[in-house]
Amino acid sequence: MKGLTLIILVVVLAGAGLASSTVKLSYFNVEREGNAFMISWKAEIEQDVRSYELYRKTSYASTFSVIHTLNAHGAGKEYKFKDDQVYKSASEQVDYRLEVVLNNGLRQQIAEKPVNYTPTALRRTWGSIKAMFQ
Repeated sequence: MKGLTLIILVVVLAGAGLASSTVKLSYFNVEREGNAFMISWKAEIEQDVRSYELYRKTSYASTFSVIHTLNAHGAGKEYKFKDDQVYKSASEQVDYRLEVVLNNGLRQQIAEKPVNYTPTALRRTWGSIKAMFQ
């Protein structure tokens, strides 16, 4: 019985630690800028946040891949990342996902946004040539 009480206490304390970590976004935007996408977001509340990880998935990929990590710099400040590597794909849709990494090491998905994208044949060809040399 004493062991069960200890386990319940540990679970309750761990749950209390999770509840204190909070992120609330004001917005999560993806806008086209020429051959790239500008991804931006702002957190209204940013408590116990270590960093943000931005992921991308195209219709030809089966999973999301991390494209950039940004350290947290406080609530009320805008975060931006310019994704200029999307032209390498011949995808018609690109999905972006934002995850937060908390100070306790846990991760949480906080936003996702699909965007339509059809690159020109020239951009696809140039992207393929460039990808061979990277």
